[in-house]
Amino acid sequence: VRIGIVAGEVSGDLLGAGLMHEIKKLYPNVVFEGIAGDLMQNEGCKAWYNSETLSVMGLFEPITQLPNLLLIRKKIYSKWLKNPPDIFIGVDSPDFNLTLEKKLRDKGILTVHYASPSVWAWRQRRVKKIKKAVNKMLCFFPFEEEFYNKHNVPALFIGHPLADTLPENLDKQIERRKLGIDSSKLITIMPGSRIDEVSRLGLIFAETAKILAKKYKSISFISPMVSEKIKSKFEKQLKSCGIRDSFKLLDGNAIQAIAASDVVLLASGTATLEVALLGKPMVAAYRVSFLTYFFLRVFKMIKVDYVTLPNILIKKFIIPEFIQNSANPKTLSESVNNFLVDPSKSNKMKKDFDGLRNLLKQGANKKAALAINRLIESKNLR
Repeated sequence: VRIGIVAGEVSGDLLGAGLMHEIKKLYPNVVFEGIAGDLMQNEGCKAWYNSETLSVMGLFEPITQLPNLLLIRKKIYSKWLKNPPDIFIGVDSPDFNLTLEKKLRDKGILTVHYASPSVWAWRQRRVKKIKKAVNKMLCFFPFEEEFYNKHNVPALFIGHPLADTLPENLDKQIERRKLGIDSSKLITIMPGSRIDEVSRLGLIFAETAKILAKKYKSISFISPMVSEKIKSKFEKQLKSCGIRDSFKLLDGNAIQAIAASDVVLLASGTATLEVALLGKPMVAAYRVSFLTYFFLRVFKMIKVDYVTLPNILIKKFIIPEFIQNSANPKTLSESVNNFLVDPSKSNKMKKDFDGLRNLLKQGANKKAALAINRLIESKNLR
């Protein structure tokens, strides 16, 4: 069995690696090829390009990268046209993958999309394209399967891999000792996994830390960095704010950094779900370019009331969300401080998060691998 696979960004690489691991149990001699990060390559994927190549966000931000992305897509499409895989799996990165999936499916190649785009939240018209592009949409959240069923798109709710893999009830003090942190208060700061996120939020988060450092004598900050590139960028921002010495920068290790913290300040994204599943209070910020935000507002392209996944899933405003200009050092530091001065707020948030793990713990990668197996075998029976 030969499988074409394209995963964008650090998060896609993590998802792709977990899925590949389960598929290999069903097909021990499987060959994977396509666009992959380090984790997927460790699982045996032959990478024609690295996942970071697809690391862009927003409506207009990808435009500067468009010529290169189009060329890459054309090249890998041509490769698979000459030598078709048994199935193609697009992991996240919908703007890149959905077009590729449609073109491959038009040529008779089976296609699966792993991790539904937030089509239920914004740009809902994309569902028409998805219907033409995929043989199966694998969904992390139950409401996504319901959405696709209404639009006659074959979909399956598989749960979320994070709910299967994240440890429960980690001891805060033990994790702090492991990290060599002895301050009475610890804030974990996660400015994002993309360079453009860090460009918009890094300095704001650094200034937020500076305000909190003036308020508390015994406080420190820890930031798990997803790549050397992100680390270098954020470190420069910390130095420019004169707060670098108060920070411990880790290479990865997000779970330990979150578990050790009192509060997490982070860029809105998948990481909010990770923090929620680990039962930590958090404050989330979301910033995109002025043009992107203008179009989202003017054309009412956003169809949900919240931007963080836990708020969307629980259908309540639990996590403080600060969007665009409201995400500034003053508002963010005040919000983080609210959790530091009133532990009951943290406990209440943790209780609200309790049901999430039960909802999402479904054995996601195994379910996904079995769904892919059924598609491949049904093709072989024809």
